[in-house]
Amino acid sequence: ISTEMVFTPETFRDRYLSPHGAGFSLEPRILQSAWFRPHNVSEEAKGLYLVGAGTHPGAGLPGVVSSAEVLGKLVPDAPVAADTPRMAAE
Repeated sequence: ISTEMVFTPETFRDRYLSPHGAGFSLEPRILQSAWFRPHNVSEEAKGLYLVGAGTHPGAGLPGVVSSAEVLGKLVPDAPVAADTPRMAAE
């Protein structure tokens, strides 16, 4: 082993601005999963859309990518940069 790195909750909190140092956002409990996660459209601020591990559908890379795809459908008129690569499914 030439390099060793330890990640603690403090590492996630300080390095990634993750509240309480959670590595995958919300605690993985049934009432914080799937539909129970914060929705992609804010219920508190008009015009605010949420994307990422802490929102619906969930954490991990597949959840984050899915969250971005959901947001793309919720905000179809948002400007897209000309050099933005298309998703593989498109």
